[in-house]
Amino acid sequence: MKRVLMLLAAVMLLVVGTASAEEAKPILDSGKLKVAYDNGVNVSEEITIANAEAIQKGALLHTVSKIDGGQAENLVFESNGQELQYERKEGKSVDKVTVSLPDGIKGNFTYKISYKNPNAEAEKIPFVIPAVNSAGNGNVVSLTVNLPEGKYLHESFPIIDSGDTGTLKEHMMNIPSYVGLETGSSPAGLFTRSNLYTFLGLAVILGIIAAWLISERKSKAGEAVNV
Repeated sequence: MKRVLMLLAAVMLLVVGTASAEEAKPILDSGKLKVAYDNGVNVSEEITIANAEAIQKGALLHTVSKIDGGQAENLVFESNGQELQYERKEGKSVDKVTVSLPDGIKGNFTYKISYKNPNAEAEKIPFVIPAVNSAGNGNVVSLTVNLPEGKYLHESFPIIDSGDTGTLKEHMMNIPSYVGLETGSSPAGLFTRSNLYTFLGLAVILGIIAAWLISERKSKAGEAVNV
């Protein structure tokens, strides 16, 4: 009887282990995005993929948007100092880039992507995005922008709240298709587009609270009259 129970337990463990292996999917564990200005725009990404063994056929698909003035050309993929080969298919608005990964990767796999745009005036800078989502339970992607001396941030997408000049940082859940940066030679004024959106949001919230307070006051006044 004990042997039968042990056999059943072993079979159950095997089934559970197989199901878990089948359910495992590659996940964006972290992403470190950097944009720096030096005779153009230098873009670098350090990506870590969890459950890398679940990547199908050892090839990871990426997408990169085509943006006027901000083309991502001459891409370089590397891991542990070794350059990774890739194939790029041109599209009308989005290119697909398939990267060949090293054999036998397991667990967390980290690689880097880099390119340089010679246009230092580019306001929209695309990122190369792996076709893998984050777990959605935290801001695992960091964005660092190093503005040149004498340049100030006026508007941005995604919105960067850390400052308006020098080294700017922001955190988010996934990698955006691009970062939009509008800069100037003087600090931005109070009435920027992002600030106006913030003021509008606060006005809506305050309006809802005020309407609720008025409704409550009228309700209480009606109860007092009925009494």
